[in-house]
Amino acid sequence: ASPPLPLPQRLRFSIGPEIAPEVERAKRHLDSLAADVDVHCFSHEGFGRGAGPRPEAIVQVALQVAFYRAHGSLCATCEPLSLRRVLPGCTDLLRPPGPPCLALARALDDPHAQPELLMALLHEAVEAQNSRTQEVLAGQGAERHLQGLRQVAIAAGEPLPEIFLDPAYAQATHFRLCTLQVRSREGSWLLRGPLVPDGYGVGVGHMATPDSQDPSGHFGELRVAVTAFTCCHETEAAHLGAAIRGVFDSLGGLLRWHSLT
Repeated sequence: ASPPLPLPQRLRFSIGPEIAPEVERAKRHLDSLAADVDVHCFSHEGFGRGAGPRPEAIVQVALQVAFYRAHGSLCATCEPLSLRRVLPGCTDLLRPPGPPCLALARALDDPHAQPELLMALLHEAVEAQNSRTQEVLAGQGAERHLQGLRQVAIAAGEPLPEIFLDPAYAQATHFRLCTLQVRSREGSWLLRGPLVPDGYGVGVGHMATPDSQDPSGHFGELRVAVTAFTCCHETEAAHLGAAIRGVFDSLGGLLRWHSLT
C-alpha cells in the first residue's frame, strides 16, 4: 500500500511554426516504424522448482538454443543489466556464453543424446551464464569499459584503437538478439524491439506463482514477447517464438526428469 498521490499536472506545450513541421515528420516516422514491427506473444508454464533460484539463466541459455534451431547458428546477443551495486544509474550488457550454449543446442538436436548428458550440458551452460552475470553486476563486464575507451580516444582527438576497426568487432556488436527479463507479480508483457534490421527483441516476464509466499520467491509462468521487423525476410517473430516454446518444453521436461531421479 502506498499513500495517495496528487493528480498529475497537465503540461501544455507551445509549438511554433518553426518546429511544428518537424513534430509532424517525427510522428509519421514513428508510425512507420511501429507498422514495421511484428510481435508474437505467448505464455509458458515455466520450468517449475527445478529451475532453482536463477531461472533467468536458464531462459537466456534457452534463447540461445532457440536461435540456433531457428537459424542454424548462434549470434551476438545482449541483455542490459543494472549496475546499481557499483554505479547507480548505469547499465552494462550481458553476453551469454557461446561454447556451452552451442554444445547444448547440438546435443538437444541429437536423438541419441542421453538425459544425463543433456543435464550436464545444461548445468555447465547455466553455471557459465551465472558466472558472467555476477561478473557484470560487479562492474567487471567488458562492454562499458570498451565504450569508455572509445569515448576517451574521441574526446582526446586520438585515433581509435585498432580493435574498434576490426571486422570481428563489428560482427561481435551486431546484436541480432536483444533480450530483457523482469520478475513481476503483475500480469504484464515485456516488449523489447530489435536493435538491428535483421534482429529480434525478446522480452520475458517471470510471473509469480499463486503459492509463492516463501522468501525464495518462486516464479513459474513465463510471458514471452518476440519482435522482429517485417521488412526483413530473414526474421519472423512467430518462427523464433515457436523455437523458443519448443526449447522451453524440452528443458522443462529435462528439469522435471532430473527432479524425479
